[in-house]
Amino acid sequence: MGNCIEMDSLTLPEVENANVGSLNLLPERSKMLYQKTYDESVAWCGGKLVVRNVKESLLPSKSRHLYEETYNLYRKWCSKKNVKSTSEESILAYFTTELSWYKSSSLWSKYSMLRSTINLREGVDINKFPGVIAFLKRKGEGYRPKKSLTLTKSQIEFIKADSKIHLLNKVVIIFGVAGACRRQELVTLLTTCVKDCKTHILVNLQDTKTKTDRHFVIVPGNMENINLVELVRAYMALRTIKTPHQKFFINYVKEKCTVQAVGIHKIGNVPAVAAKYLGLENASSYTGHCFRRSSATILATVGCNMEGIKRHRGWGSLTVAEGYVDDCETAKINVAEKILAKNLSDKDVAEDMFSCGKPEAVIEAKVAKCDEENTQYTFSGNSYVVNIKHCDQA
Repeated sequence: MGNCIEMDSLTLPEVENANVGSLNLLPERSKMLYQKTYDESVAWCGGKLVVRNVKESLLPSKSRHLYEETYNLYRKWCSKKNVKSTSEESILAYFTTELSWYKSSSLWSKYSMLRSTINLREGVDINKFPGVIAFLKRKGEGYRPKKSLTLTKSQIEFIKADSKIHLLNKVVIIFGVAGACRRQELVTLLTTCVKDCKTHILVNLQDTKTKTDRHFVIVPGNMENINLVELVRAYMALRTIKTPHQKFFINYVKEKCTVQAVGIHKIGNVPAVAAKYLGLENASSYTGHCFRRSSATILATVGCNMEGIKRHRGWGSLTVAEGYVDDCETAKINVAEKILAKNLSDKDVAEDMFSCGKPEAVIEAKVAKCDEENTQYTFSGNSYVVNIKHCDQA
């Protein structure tokens, strides 16, 4: 029965085989009592195994191997340095020695993986170590992450390229920018998730990073002599009935589609192909993340507020959404005109703040019928107040 303590190294059948033979050594009258105790012990050990399996399943399935590898490297370092248990000092020592050459973004990633695995394996929450958090924040000061370059709305006209060569690339860009898609979302997109609704194409993204479905629509667009819906239909029509899978994106060669599914690297290389075709500098800097960043930047350029961008693209916070929006000159010009315009009335400012959708820009008004001339716009605290001088009863 003592073998139950060694469940990390023995399986349940091995524990059984190690103990059943002991029954023959006991007096006959003690066998029943021993068997009952043994059965309870096996049941407890099995429960322990179930708990271990449940804890293992708490790690992300797609990147579990990365979590395991990161934790094993940490434990190997602990063994080498004779560190018996995880503490704030040991985590700081590990980050400042073994991980000192990592960039700030990578350090946060390592911290996140270690936080989950150490908590599951050792029951220690390193999130409660203030020194570690302070260290990571200091390492991030002045750090500017390298981001993919973005395509502007005019550059999306790569779609006008010759379909005999670039039909697949054009359809990938249409889907990627219209839905702010990740590479993996395009790779796993199925034919059953793309519905032709005659006037538009409805797309349902199921296998997303956030585990929630996302929908978007592809419309004909307003490009001269280019119908985006017809382009997608032309690509879909080339699919052969012999295709043994339901992946939507399949390889396109010599004006024909093969049965081979398009991989993540080819999908991610499409923005670079488009940039090279358009003659843009640093074409290799247009990575697979270009789809999401371009989509958010185009929306911001045409005047969509940050709340709308966040909701449409499935981001969890405004801060994350803002990180995807590239600096656009149009938005800066609009801000400059609002600040420096000579004839900007209080009414224009109030209406503009109301339209931007910010919580601090709240317009409070009395519900009544009134003349435009009798309305006065004043600023009070963090909000604009509409004062109505003469009103008729509503």
